[in-house]
Amino acid sequence: MTATPLATGVEPRPARTPGRRWWSATLWVLIGTPLTLAGCGWLAQDSGLFSTLAGAFVALAVLAAAWILCGAKAGAGVAVLGFAFLLFVGPALGDHVMKERGVRQDALVAEVSTYRGKGGERRPVCEVVLTGVDRGRTVEVGDVGGCERGFAPGTRVTLVEDPAGWLTPRLSGRTTGVAPYLMWTLAGLLVAMESCALYGRLRRRRHHA
Repeated sequence: MTATPLATGVEPRPARTPGRRWWSATLWVLIGTPLTLAGCGWLAQDSGLFSTLAGAFVALAVLAAAWILCGAKAGAGVAVLGFAFLLFVGPALGDHVMKERGVRQDALVAEVSTYRGKGGERRPVCEVVLTGVDRGRTVEVGDVGGCERGFAPGTRVTLVEDPAGWLTPRLSGRTTGVAPYLMWTLAGLLVAMESCALYGRLRRRRHHA
């Protein structure tokens, strides 16, 4: 005699399929995260403290959200790679913008002095005097902008300025565009970050199925 299965009145729960919430979160991680990090990197190119702090705060919030949405292991990879991407994308955008829209003016080096930088190292800073349209106006350019210790007063240079005033002025030797190594570094970091994010989102999808 075989026992009849008891009817419980509870129907088996069908397997869940990813809904709009999963897709929207996945698209945000894959598209919104790198775009937001690029925006934060651009904010950090401004010399103002507020812009730097705002960019850092938004970047940390975005990376923390991506970490949560992708899970512990994959999310850690997204956070680390995203932070590295943030460090490189800002200078790359600055180099591109200065090459494409920078305003060039002839100038003369008026004075070369030094200041104590990080680690106590003495770093050069040039005071250049414009000789073109804005004749007589002086601009300070640091070593990051192309100032060199070997410059002597009277040296002819070409100053490049951002017409929007967002980026600090630099000499023409530092406005050659985005270096090839920087482009390849950004591409590699972006591919690795997107791979970690997609893996984490697919893993969470299987876990909650």
